[in-house]
Amino acid sequence: MKKLLAIVLVMMLVLSGAAMAEGKLGFLPPAMTSPFYASCIEGATPVADALGYELVIMAPESEDDYATQTSMMEDFITQGVAGIAVCGINLDALIPAIKKANEAGVPVVMFNTITELEGVDVYAYSGYNQYNGGAKIADWVNEKTGGEAVVAIIEGLPSDYTTQRMGGFVDKAAEAYPGITVVASQPGDWVREKGMNAAMDMIQAHPEINVIYGLSDEMALGAVQACKQLNRDDIICVGLDGNPNAKESVKAGELDGTLDCGPVAIGANAIKALADAIDGVERDEKVIEAETTVVDIDNVDQFL
Repeated sequence: MKKLLAIVLVMMLVLSGAAMAEGKLGFLPPAMTSPFYASCIEGATPVADALGYELVIMAPESEDDYATQTSMMEDFITQGVAGIAVCGINLDALIPAIKKANEAGVPVVMFNTITELEGVDVYAYSGYNQYNGGAKIADWVNEKTGGEAVVAIIEGLPSDYTTQRMGGFVDKAAEAYPGITVVASQPGDWVREKGMNAAMDMIQAHPEINVIYGLSDEMALGAVQACKQLNRDDIICVGLDGNPNAKESVKAGELDGTLDCGPVAIGANAIKALADAIDGVERDEKVIEAETTVVDIDNVDQFL
């Protein structure tokens, strides 16, 4: 079903009147650590092909390598690509490279974020509301625990992504769910092994924990491993990304939930917007927002 929807989305984008063109488009994820970005590429590639562009993909080896991502952005500009779609590791760190793209007349679209940057020209932002996504997970945790949850949070690297995903959960819990208490948070740097170690540390320090919220699926899957090692099958583990491996884990009864963020649509929308920018199409609204849904055992078959 998801593949069919992706094909339909691509056809709709192609038939929407975008002009055929030749050239290369740069596509720059923060790394390929998370399968989320492979899904973004899955959405971006057929749209680029249909519009007559070659999609050139580069990514740093790790999501904390700000310098390499900036260098890769500059490489794209030097190569003379027609446009660049980029998901910044750290939005502030990327601003100098975006300014260089602006000066070179290379259109830029940000993906996997809808936080608008100041002082630079970004044509569009293709992403989802990460703050609202965190709030949806708080709603789900409240429902699954009957309103009584002792929560540990595995954070990503310091960034707007961590701030939004954690803030949405914490704020919604504080506003609406007095029975949800966050007793610990620790960084996992978006990596499964570090997520596992963070989860083990927090469970051992706070054995009363009954929910672990990983701010990415990879860290949440690390928490699943930690719970197995500590024989804690009473702990609910939930992630955020909606990655295929996370959904398979939900189907297998291991990970309890994940937030599907529409990565295929995010990638497709980013390339369509980039083509519009190259063609000089004016936009009134910069944000292109994908829908999000919490996926658990009750609805996972719809998303596989």
